[in-house]
Amino acid sequence: MRRLSGEERCAKARVGAWLALVTVVLSAALAGCSSSPGGGESVVPGTGQEFVSGDVASFQADDAQVEQPLATPFLLTSTVRGEGSATIENALVNGKRSTISWSSGLPLPISGSGGLDLGAVHVEVDAGGVTWGLDGTTRNFVPGDYTATAPVAVGSAGLAATRDSVSFQADVQTVLISRGGVIVQDDPQPLKLTGPGKISVSGNLQVQTPDDTRRAGAVTFGPGPFEVTLTPGGSTGVTMKSILQGNVTTT
Repeated sequence: MRRLSGEERCAKARVGAWLALVTVVLSAALAGCSSSPGGGESVVPGTGQEFVSGDVASFQADDAQVEQPLATPFLLTSTVRGEGSATIENALVNGKRSTISWSSGLPLPISGSGGLDLGAVHVEVDAGGVTWGLDGTTRNFVPGDYTATAPVAVGSAGLAATRDSVSFQADVQTVLISRGGVIVQDDPQPLKLTGPGKISVSGNLQVQTPDDTRRAGAVTFGPGPFEVTLTPGGSTGVTMKSILQGNVTTT
């Protein structure tokens, strides 16, 4: 085998380095990344995606999914006092299947060892905290022991009696059904929400597409898949990072 000259070995090394560089650049492009001046990589949206981030004045979403159940204790109230109502179906009161009925004359505190699986839910977020809208579908209680400490009607086999409070057990059959604008208001907290659903957000926002980046004061989206992370902080009290898959409208 012929031995390579020094000049040929240098040329071969340069070709190898060039091929390695091409491989890195192509890998970054295929992964949806672009090289940054500092030598790192920054993720850019894929086809049909938008990244929306920034300081949030107000945020709301329909049909959002949250990772964890709503923890106890929580307080049922209504957007209009006296108009909302809720029933807890298939609760176990003293071992009997019962219906617990509440109207919104007074808020209903619920405490216990479990929580409420929100499922697809309407949620609003601002610097003051989080508001969960419970109307629209049944919400399953996490199995456990609970106490509702406000006037309610407790019925079994069609007979109901008024009580100032009631303790009950929840199993896989126990659900909450609300109507008339029943909500739970919660403290500011980090949230991760996923879709598909609809989003409306206002604030000091940045919208990044595969082609450009622009500022916006308001964004609407959906219905479509989304992933949103909300964190207390920033100039407005809430910051947002999100990936939206679909058309975004900005103003």
